[in-house]
Amino acid sequence: MKHTRLILLVFLLVAAHAAAQEYRGVTLEITVDNGAGRQQVLALGLREGATSGLDPAFEEAELPPQPPNEIFDARVVSTPGKSQLGTGSLADYRSLGTGTADVNETYTIAYQAGINASGVTLSWGPEIPGRVKTIIIDGEDQAGKTSYEASFASGQITVELTFTPAALSFEANPNPMLFNVNNKDPLPSQTLRIIPRGDPQAGWQLSTDAEWITIDPSSGEGQQDVDVAVNTRLLPEGTYDGLIFVRSLVDPARLDVPVRMIMVVGINDTPVPGRLYLGQNYPNPFGSGSSSGTVSTRIELDLGTLTAAETPTLRVFDLLGREVMDLSDRLQTQAGPQSVSFDASALPGGVYTYSLRYAGAVRTRSMILSK
Repeated sequence: MKHTRLILLVFLLVAAHAAAQEYRGVTLEITVDNGAGRQQVLALGLREGATSGLDPAFEEAELPPQPPNEIFDARVVSTPGKSQLGTGSLADYRSLGTGTADVNETYTIAYQAGINASGVTLSWGPEIPGRVKTIIIDGEDQAGKTSYEASFASGQITVELTFTPAALSFEANPNPMLFNVNNKDPLPSQTLRIIPRGDPQAGWQLSTDAEWITIDPSSGEGQQDVDVAVNTRLLPEGTYDGLIFVRSLVDPARLDVPVRMIMVVGINDTPVPGRLYLGQNYPNPFGSGSSSGTVSTRIELDLGTLTAAETPTLRVFDLLGREVMDLSDRLQTQAGPQSVSFDASALPGGVYTYSLRYAGAVRTRSMILSK
C-alpha cells in the first residue's frame, strides 16, 4: 500500500511539473463524441524534444486496456512506423524537428461508441492552430469543415496532419509609440495592438525598461490590444525614450517597440493670443497602418504677433535631423489660427518632428507615421 502511494505521489509531482512548463510546438485538439452524452478530448501535434514513444513530460501516458465494447472509449494508438504508444494514450506528440519544410504526420484514433450509440463524431475548433496546414481524415480532406462522422460502432480512424514550421514573429501597431504630454492632464494612454505572425494563437509577454511606462495586460495570446500609459507626474521637462519588449513564452521570437514621451511641464496645449503656437497634428498616429488609415494629417498653428521682417517656415525632419519636407509655402502670413494639411504617402513609416520658426521663436512637435 505504501509502495502504491509512493508511485502515485511521484506521478502527480511529474504531472504537476509538466503542467508548469511551456513547450515549443503545436497542438490540435480533437473531441470524440458518441452523441449519447460521452466524449473524450485527444491531443495530436508536434513538440520540441518529443519522441515516437510515450513522453510523460508531454502528458503522454499509457492507458489501461480498452474496456468491453458496451463502454465508450477513445484514444490515440500506435501508428506503424510512426509511433509506439502501448495500449494507447490521450495525446500523441511527434518531434518538432529543425527544418523549414512542411511536416506530414499520421495519427491513429481507436474508438468504441458504447451502448446506445451507433457511431462517433470527431470535431475541432472553427479556428485551427495557425501551423496546422491541412487535416485529412480517412483519406478525406477536411478543408473548411469542423467535424467528421464515423458511422461504425467501433474501429480506427486515420488522421493525417500537415504542419508548417513557419517562423514565429511579432508585429505591433503603432510602432513606434509617441506621447506628447504635460504634467497637468490626466495620465495619457494609448492602445498597442500585438499581432503574432506564423502562429496566430501564439502566447506572449510584455515588459519595459522604463519606470514611467505601464502596460495592461502584460501577457496574452493571439492578436490582442493592450493599454500603454505613461506616468507624467514629478518628471521634469524633456524627451524620454523607452522600450516595450514583446517576447514569446517558448520561442526565440522577439520585438522591441520604441516609446518616446515629449514632456512639457505646466504648459497648456492651447494657443495664447500674440504668441507663436504649434498644435499637435491630427490624426496622430496616421498612415495606412494606423487606426485612421489615412496618409494625410493636419497641423494647427498660430503665428502670433506678425513681424514683416521675417518669413515663417514649417519643416518636417526625420529622427536624424534631416529635412524631409518643407511646408513653408503653405503658411499664410496672417494673424490668428490657421491649419496646414499634407500628404505623407511618399515618406516611410517612423517618428518625425515638425518645426515652426517665426519672429525669432521656434516651436517643435513630433508625430508618428505608421505604414
